[in-house]
Amino acid sequence: MEKPITEDIKQEELEGNQPEPVIESSLTYKVENGRILGRIDSLEAVHQAVIKILLTDRFVFEIYSDQYGNDLNDLIGKDIPFVKTAVENVIKEALLSDDRIDDVTIDSVEQTDRHTLSVSLTVSTLFGNFEIEKEVKA
Repeated sequence: MEKPITEDIKQEELEGNQPEPVIESSLTYKVENGRILGRIDSLEAVHQAVIKILLTDRFVFEIYSDQYGNDLNDLIGKDIPFVKTAVENVIKEALLSDDRIDDVTIDSVEQTDRHTLSVSLTVSTLFGNFEIEKEVKA
């Protein structure tokens, strides 16, 4: 006998019917020194995206959504102890907006001169991990 349409479907009955998540291609153009030098995909494409996100100020360029870019310029003029604390959240927020990035770990934050920090981080992605450094002005 068929179940009435109004009867609740149990979770166990649905588990086998869920579609597998689709990982979309990250194929894009390789840009170096402002020139297109071919195509890249996977980890190399995410690495390039991270560099671009860390170079782009949020809310400045109308072509990008409000979620794209970073707020590191907001830290300029602030005290170094505050910047050392805030830089982790600012970088993580900027990078985790990319759905290919699973996690961002700040490995070190070191003061290199009176108004500059060097931030070393590890980016964990769907395609693997990589390390990157970012200079931050305070």
